Amino acid sequence: MGRSGQINKSFKVNFDLCTFCNHQCTFCSNSDDRTIKSSVNFSDFIAVLDNVTQYIKINNLSLSAKGEILLNKDLERIINASKNIYKVPYVYFSTNGSILNYQRSKTVLEAGVDSIKFSINAIDRETYKKKHLKDDFEKVIENLKKLIFLKKDKFPKVKIFISVVTDEAQDKIINGFKTILQESYEELDGILLYALQYTPKDNHIQNQNILVERKYCLISPLNEVYINSDCSLGFCCKDYFDEINFGSLLESDFLSLYNSSKYKNLRKCFINNDFKENSLCYNCLTYEAQKEEKRC
Repeated sequence: MGRSGQINKSFKVNFDLCTFCNHQCTFCSNSDDRTIKSSVNFSDFIAVLDNVTQYIKINNLSLSAKGEILLNKDLERIINASKNIYKVPYVYFSTNGSILNYQRSKTVLEAGVDSIKFSINAIDRETYKKKHLKDDFEKVIENLKKLIFLKKDKFPKVKIFISVVTDEAQDKIINGFKTILQESYEELDGILLYALQYTPKDNHIQNQNILVERKYCLISPLNEVYINSDCSLGFCCKDYFDEINFGSLLESDFLSLYNSSKYKNLRKCFINNDFKENSLCYNCLTYEAQKEEKRC
């Protein structure tokens, strides 16, 4: 702690701005009826960031997790405030890309976003329809190409990624997008492949037959802060149904919630890699990978 009550470290902040979605991906928790649906308006975003930034410095800010962020009508204002009021060095979001047309791409880029990740979970129309339950493959590819054009034309510093939840071979996915995007492919900053990590109605207990290569948790409460779409302080984006909730950041001081015994106990469990059986963290795939590694 600093003299003023500040926590003497920088944090990544995950602020889930919108949990509504226009797709129903078969691998995603969003269509599960336990998912709480809400969207953050601009005034509440400002109130929460004012609260949080009294005590921590934000080194990067993720604005999406469980829904389609472009359904949030205040997105551009929020990005602009993040960059110009709170001086966040790196602001980014993920999208399925179906409504990120040329004009919307232009406005979010002008607002100052640093990175956009397209969630495109197939390299052909029919597989895409089966996974997303929407026939938007061609529209999404066209929107991606237009975003890439804007990058080349006026916004060279923006980073553009594709993420794919798949059991297909890496070479097949990469070569597929090379064929689809042709010369535009070289403007991508990367393709990120993920194993399936959620089975609907499975209450977070994962399919243990799935090979998980990651051997550590990327979502550390020691270095990250997660804020739910109802502006409450949560724990991580793997908490699909907001089971862990420390209280509202619109009603309570961030530092008091962060230093609560409940939050401290969870951080201690994380440091010791020791969670109660059948708890949210114990059943998480990333923690299962840690347990397997420990036994090796």
